[in-house]
Amino acid sequence: MSPQKILKFLLAFLALCLSGCGYYNPYVAQGSRSITLYHSMWSNHTNEIGLENVLFQAQSDWLRKSPRITLIDSAGGADFELTGTIDRVTYPEVSFGSYQEGIQGRAELKVSFAITDKKSGKVVWQCKDRLRTLTFAMTQNPNQLQANRKAALQQIANDYGEEIYLYLIGTLMRPDSQSAPPITFYPLEKTP
Repeated sequence: MSPQKILKFLLAFLALCLSGCGYYNPYVAQGSRSITLYHSMWSNHTNEIGLENVLFQAQSDWLRKSPRITLIDSAGGADFELTGTIDRVTYPEVSFGSYQEGIQGRAELKVSFAITDKKSGKVVWQCKDRLRTLTFAMTQNPNQLQANRKAALQQIANDYGEEIYLYLIGTLMRPDSQSAPPITFYPLEKTP
């Protein structure tokens, strides 16, 4: 490389570094305020045994990603409280092969949840009838079919945990936000 090309490259690199390129990582809560959060096990209104544990664990995994979120065991000492209900789980077959045999199914999970500011008692974020869906492979083996359904529900639970985490670090924990305005989201369907 010639000295002129090296100089141009270094100047371009320096300009890029100084301009900061405007990249923002939404998964990192840097420079934000710290909060304490109590999240309880959600009420399970379905026949899917243990689904409340799957959602609770997925939320816990996401909420522990930020050192600025402290999960506590008592609602009394928390800044915010996360509560919710599991409203419905269905598994419709969506794709059929020869002889009308189902080859692809869909897990549909509908939940409702809210985050409450414990100091004011106001709901700062509420999602009612939030629906997420994910397709999975159908099979004649009942054990494999159950495993595929559980894996789909696990992924949906992970997506809910990520959504809650991003809201907390992107809205409630911002340094310029002492309390976020109430926001209501409407049902959203997610397909891969």
